[in-house]
Amino acid sequence: LQGHATLELELKHGLQDVGAIMLFLLPAMGLVESIDHFDGFAVITVLIERRTKERKELLMPILCVSCFFMSSLIDNLSATIVCLKLLRHTVGHNRHLRHTVGGLVVIAANAGGAWSPIGDVTTTMLWLADKITVTATISWLLLPACVTAGLPLMGFWWEARKAANSLNEPTVDDEADFDDTLDPEITLAKVAVLVLGIAGMVMVPVLKMCTGLPPYLGMLLALGVLWFVTDTLSFQDFARTSDDSRSAAGTPKTPAPPLAQGRPSVVDALHKMDITGLLFFVGVLLAVGALESSGVLERYAKFLVALCGHSPMLICTLLGVSSAVVDNVPLVQAAINMFGDSTPPDDPLWQLIALAAATGGSILSVGSIAGVTLMTMEGVGYIWYCRRVSCWAAVGFVAGIGVYQLERAVFA
Repeated sequence: LQGHATLELELKHGLQDVGAIMLFLLPAMGLVESIDHFDGFAVITVLIERRTKERKELLMPILCVSCFFMSSLIDNLSATIVCLKLLRHTVGHNRHLRHTVGGLVVIAANAGGAWSPIGDVTTTMLWLADKITVTATISWLLLPACVTAGLPLMGFWWEARKAANSLNEPTVDDEADFDDTLDPEITLAKVAVLVLGIAGMVMVPVLKMCTGLPPYLGMLLALGVLWFVTDTLSFQDFARTSDDSRSAAGTPKTPAPPLAQGRPSVVDALHKMDITGLLFFVGVLLAVGALESSGVLERYAKFLVALCGHSPMLICTLLGVSSAVVDNVPLVQAAINMFGDSTPPDDPLWQLIALAAATGGSILSVGSIAGVTLMTMEGVGYIWYCRRVSCWAAVGFVAGIGVYQLERAVFA
């Protein structure tokens, strides 16, 4: 009976933590998919294309900065997908340049998610566990994250500018994949969905700081507001009016379907969510909870302390390098379970864990979901990534940790 009660207690504790994370990720992914379903990201796509139409060498810094800040507002997976779609549309006839810029997109997406509590799943886990706060995380990790993405940018930009010289000579095998006439149109409805979705995401940490409500309630509220607005008849009329106005201005457009037939809805976007990825996170978190209950994590914590001493930098560097080989979710969850009781919130250990776990996965293509997405969408090989990207990612990773240590030495 005592063993049964202990098992039930451990299950309740583990399921409560896992449930809070899943209830946050589900509406967050639904919100991003809804923006994409209503083609709200086309606004960003067109703006970047106009900036780089005549000067392709500007594609690298513009795309890097856009992905860096985009991944801090949405998750790094969605930011990577948006930037890779833009990259294929902009320089679809140059496979080498797409791969080169795509490698930097991975680094920028992971670095951008490190300084925002809603930018990466690992920082979200630390935030939901009350290990980091919004203001302290942004103030301490923004500069190191910029350095982590900025140093590789300088090296990659030099390579990309050389590759950009061949843009006027498209290759035959990729020419069919590129169509310069398929420019997405910008309507007021798309702008409204993009602004409403991003504003809802930004309000999540504000709502938690002002009211103390769990973050998943704020994300559910943001999704509900977007769902309500886009399903109202007034929004459908607004969307149709904006489309008709563009058609009257001379923009070719397929006639809109009747309002009762095939109108876009958040329900359609929710069907496109990657539920298998969420189930993977559930399994990983439950497995880590089992390791905690069995005492394995406690022994591993003692081993880390004995190996690295009590230096947060050495411990987090080891965790960051490990995240390039194994998934960073179980590593962060293990760190929360190992050091949660003895380390106060906003301690340098938690901030370094957030920085190292998010950016260390860029060292290898299989170390982060952004790298796996690059391999899937662009066909980038593991060996090519190691030869062209891993060294720059490692340099940025080490420099970011060094800048954070310098910040602590000067301002703490």
